[in-house]
Amino acid sequence: MIRTTALAMLLSTAAGVAVAGNTAPAPVDPVIVAPVVEAPFWEGFYLGGQLGYAFSDFNIDSNTISNFDEDNVIGGITAGYLWSLGNGWYLGPEFQYDFTDISVTDAATGNTTSLDAVARLKLIAGYELGNGMLYGSAGFAYADFDSVDNVLDFDSDSYVVGLGYDWRVGDNWTVGAEYMYQTFSGAGATGGDVDLNSIYVKAAYRF
Repeated sequence: MIRTTALAMLLSTAAGVAVAGNTAPAPVDPVIVAPVVEAPFWEGFYLGGQLGYAFSDFNIDSNTISNFDEDNVIGGITAGYLWSLGNGWYLGPEFQYDFTDISVTDAATGNTTSLDAVARLKLIAGYELGNGMLYGSAGFAYADFDSVDNVLDFDSDSYVVGLGYDWRVGDNWTVGAEYMYQTFSGAGATGGDVDLNSIYVKAAYRF
């Protein structure tokens, strides 16, 4: 009788241990990892340079200098900042300073008139297209014309409008092309105009 009771207790204990060993573990809540959202590539500060060609058209009527056209290399630096407006749109200010040497000599007097630099402050509005950005610009331009005979010695400001396209070529670098037009008035005593068209290739580092 004692053996039977002991055997029964032993079997019952073994069965309990087996059941306890097969108990399913408590469920673990899944870990949810939030997706990493990258900041818009085109947003932020950028600094770069441009090199191109300028086409000038001087519309002047005076006793010493008539209308003339003169073209030359133009280039300089660019700095700006863009904000993302959402849905691929961007907006921000841009400053450009260009150096050039557009000089014309009056054959009758030998006097020379030259345009050495143009400064611009523009508002850029762009739209992201694939790996690039198409943009337009409008703003203010300033130029200083120097002449030894004072016929075309003047400072002038102008509106400036432009169109460009930048292409992403690395984590922080872009290259692009841009066209700009500006017209400066008040040239000389006759109040003539100087039209300036310029085209560029550009490169910029975006921080």
